[in-house]
Amino acid sequence: MSKKILRLPLLFLFAAFLLMPSTALASAGALDTLSGAVFFMAKGKADWGSAVKGAEVNVGDRIKTGADGRALIIFGDGTKIMLGNDSELEISEYMASAKKRSAVYTLATGKVRAIVTKFAGKSDIKVKTRTAVAGVRGTDFIVMNQGNANVMFGNEGRVAASATDGKDSVQLKAGQMTENTSGVVPIKPIVVEPGTPLAEARAALVAVTDPGAPIEWEAAGKLPAILARWNVNYGHYLADSKRFKDALNIFQIAIDLTEISSIRAEAHLERGTVLSRNLGDPKSALAEYTAVMERYPVSEFVDNAVYSAGVIYMDMGDKENARRMFTRYLSDYPKGARRGTVEILLKSLGE
Repeated sequence: MSKKILRLPLLFLFAAFLLMPSTALASAGALDTLSGAVFFMAKGKADWGSAVKGAEVNVGDRIKTGADGRALIIFGDGTKIMLGNDSELEISEYMASAKKRSAVYTLATGKVRAIVTKFAGKSDIKVKTRTAVAGVRGTDFIVMNQGNANVMFGNEGRVAASATDGKDSVQLKAGQMTENTSGVVPIKPIVVEPGTPLAEARAALVAVTDPGAPIEWEAAGKLPAILARWNVNYGHYLADSKRFKDALNIFQIAIDLTEISSIRAEAHLERGTVLSRNLGDPKSALAEYTAVMERYPVSEFVDNAVYSAGVIYMDMGDKENARRMFTRYLSDYPKGARRGTVEILLKSLGE
């Protein structure tokens, strides 16, 4: 009797072992192709080490690339994750069986191309950044994350792109682009026309996420600026089309995409113009003009910000601050285009 009692648990454990999904016994994927500086940190570790081709990748592991680094990771279901330079990715979740698969690839920063294989069963694959979620089934798309801003290009299939709450998603199709920033729903997808800055940016992202492709690093480094400049121009178009709230969001994406002072200053200035002239929000407009004056003091847009702030103060009945702005304009920009107008406004204020 005692022998039977001892054997039953052993038989039970052996049977349970045989019934375990095969994915539980294997790694999620492996590092396939590496180029340049690529680093790896296993789950629970605190230090980065050099990545090695063929190394296993599991849930909780992280991969990071340097200024010239690129990496290809191939997963058990055939999905390919291609990491561009200056990027960091975590394998947050991964599970695959014959009838079901799920995965979450978290991009902390940088660029990633996901080529997700088609799957007959239930599929829940996501690429996440701090401010966006891309839900996919079987498709090919690219995500670039820069701070709070995200730009997504569809190469094949469809992607459900949303902010981090997962609500109000847009359907990104092949040949289209969408983008968002913190707290903003992704914009209505735009067709990427040949020969445009968007097409140039997409081509650069395809190259920069492929470890086997030749790359012009100088051109790749201009990607954020190219996309930010496109956003400023597109914001102008939206404002002219009376889509004022959309224009505000686009100008904010431009600010979040780049560190170039001239582009950021112009985007802040345009936000101020939309807020004051079109949306009747002078206080918020003043905050934008102040940002131009304080953060980018040598920008070519400061004179416009000083003048516009003076006009807003005047309209609000704040004569003291209006005089301060107009006096500053005459002092700093004695040959400014608005000098005559400022002198008239100062006289009307009693100066």
